[in-house]
Amino acid sequence: MDIVLDSVKVMVLGMGTVFVVLIGLVFIIKALHRLTDKSASKAEQVFEPAQKSDAVNNAVQLQERVEEDEELVAVIAAAVAASLHRSTHDIVVRSIKRVPAITPIWNRVGRQEQIVTRL
Repeated sequence: MDIVLDSVKVMVLGMGTVFVVLIGLVFIIKALHRLTDKSASKAEQVFEPAQKSDAVNNAVQLQERVEEDEELVAVIAAAVAASLHRSTHDIVVRSIKRVPAITPIWNRVGRQEQIVTRL
């Protein structure tokens, strides 16, 4: 009976230690998250006034974006046509929506490596 009680004490002590360490890790991760959010928001605040202050650069950038969008539509239509084995005349691109990059960096790097190895 003593062996069972001793093993239960060891189990409770071990589980308690694990929970204390996990709670400590949660606080450390939250603190790091707050630190990285502050640095990201400061960078955005510094970057935004620079964009708004130069109207000429905005007009040039807007014109470049329109040209890039036309090229992007052509490239996407060609890719879709190639994958469907159809002509580009059969495909109409009505809109293109960029998906924000929320995937982790290791995932994006892995995809890029796969694309490079296939080329």
